[in-house]
Order: sequence, then structure tokens, then C-alpha cells
Amino acid sequence: MASQVALKLKCPVCRKSLMDKGHKIDGQSAIGLRVDVKGKKGWLRLSPVYGSYKVESEFPIAKGSIVRISCPHCQTALKGSTECEICGASMVPMMLEEGGKMFICSRRGCKKHFLEFEDINGALAKFHDTYSYPGKLPTDAGAISKSKKQEKEKEVIHSGTFLQSYCPHCQRSLIDKNSIKFIVVRRNGREGSLMINPYLNVFTNRSTIEIPEGEQVKDLKCPHCRHSLIEKGRRCDKCQSYTAKITVSAMQKLISFYICLRKGCFWHGMSDKDTKLIMLEDSPEW
Repeated sequence: MASQVALKLKCPVCRKSLMDKGHKIDGQSAIGLRVDVKGKKGWLRLSPVYGSYKVESEFPIAKGSIVRISCPHCQTALKGSTECEICGASMVPMMLEEGGKMFICSRRGCKKHFLEFEDINGALAKFHDTYSYPGKLPTDAGAISKSKKQEKEKEVIHSGTFLQSYCPHCQRSLIDKNSIKFIVVRRNGREGSLMINPYLNVFTNRSTIEIPEGEQVKDLKCPHCRHSLIEKGRRCDKCQSYTAKITVSAMQKLISFYICLRKGCFWHGMSDKDTKLIMLEDSPEW
């Protein structure tokens, strides 16, 4: 049996529960919201199972439509400043009853959604203890060799997965407006901000200072505590440059995640301990 996650959400304004106990989706109490599409209003119910995209609405909503979602209790429109990384629509914020935030895209048919924890000290364990419920995973018929069985037991972080990233020192989230944000220091001492794409194996970035291709930057720091993230004991397997270490959530545990400090090098990896349990799909390390 494997743990699946059924979320319990509340309104970020009035703090009242958004769970509709009288309506089930995926066998769990649905997330009940009010929706407005070009003046047409009604109920919108979402599956609370994280990763499920089942939706039920009081009236048909055309794919691609941007909807206005509001709390059924206080009637406040749920909108934030974050834009969807995939389609550019506004992300709708809601709160987890046990702490943290859940964001979903306001465009019908877009599957972008993610969780965010401001302080991860114990947050993941508490999160899974609170929201996990037993669910069956499909199994392959027939005997499996020991090596293949171990491979199948590894958790796979798939390409395109949103990496919830944190500072390993102050434990605050490094996610800022759909980017992983750092303070970058060049060899000449110039400082600026570096924003990298938070999706695994999507290698795009931007910075407030020019960084020449191939340059190994002097330092990468947390934007909150300004602590250096350089891990001098770990070198890039591809170009032997220094690496920076951040913390990434992978289900019920936190893993050390390394990125190369050389501009243009796309290598990234994990500790030997974590590689025994987790695979990064289609990544340079593999």
C-alpha cells in the first residue's frame, strides 16, 4: 500500500473550511468553490487528492477559459500575484488546514498546481501524517529479479516536476514568483539576483547582472539569510566546478540537491544516500 495525499483546504481570507463533506470525488470530500465565468455563476468542485485532475462544475466550462474562483462562505475572490508558469493565467491561492499553501491555475484545462511551505522544519512529516491515506499502486504480474525490484522501488522525480526548494540553513522557501531565486556573486565581486526554472530538467534562467557563458560564479547565496550555498566537498561530475546545495522536498523526506556553479553547465545531482532511494528522470546525472 502506498500513501496518497487528500488535501484539506480553507479560505485564505475568512479561514473557513472549503471541504464539501456532502460531495465526494475520488472517494474523499471534495473542495467546494464558487466559480464565475463571464457572468455565469455556480459551484465548482475539485478532487482533494493531490495529483488528481477530476473536476465537477454546475455548468460546462470551455477548455481554456479563465475563471473567477471565490470562497463560498465570505464570497471573496481568491486571487494572488503569482502567474502560472505554463499558461500565464493567475494562480488561485488556498490554505492547507495544517499550514502551508496550495496554488491552482485559474485556466480551465491547465494542470499546473503546487504546494508551498514557508518554513519546512517538520512541515513535510506533519503534512503527510495529516493528509496521507492508503491507496493501491499498480503492480506488474510475474516474478521480478532483486535488482529490478530495487529499481522499481525507487521513487522517480519525473522531468517537469516542480521542485519545492528551500535554503538548507534558514529553511525558508526559495520559490519566488515561479522561480528558484538566489543571490549570485560573480568573480569580480558584483552581486545580483539569479532566477532559475523550478521544473526538473527545464534549463532556463535569468539574472539581474550579466554572467558570461562558461563562467564559474564565485558564490550563490540564500536571498533570506544570505548564507553561502556552496558545497566545496562536492564537485560537478561533468565539469568539476564547485556546486551549490539546496534542499528539495521528495514526498516524505527532504533531499540535498546540488547544482553546478558554472554558467551553461546543466549538471545536477543528489547525495549517494538519496540516489539509492530516488531517481531523477532524464537528468544528466543518470
